[in-house]
Amino acid sequence: MKIEWIAPIGKDRYIIKTGEWRYQKPERNQEKCKKCGTCLIYCPTGSVYIEDDEYRTDYEFCKGCGICASECRADAIIMVEEVRE
Repeated sequence: MKIEWIAPIGKDRYIIKTGEWRYQKPERNQEKCKKCGTCLIYCPTGSVYIEDDEYRTDYEFCKGCGICASECRADAIIMVEEVRE
């Protein structure tokens, strides 16, 4: 399940894809992941979701703040430099 953030501007609403601001992104090692849900709880943009029993990140909305990596008890998430094509 993906979450879309909507910011009201006047009578209209616009979807804000905060992932465009990122200079680093989280990478998750699924083998190390304990599926504790800490990253999901602490993510300020709700970018972490569960799909096929694995935790994933929606990079369209991930700001690259690193909170998920710093809170991960299993050290399953590392922050890497964002490479734009």
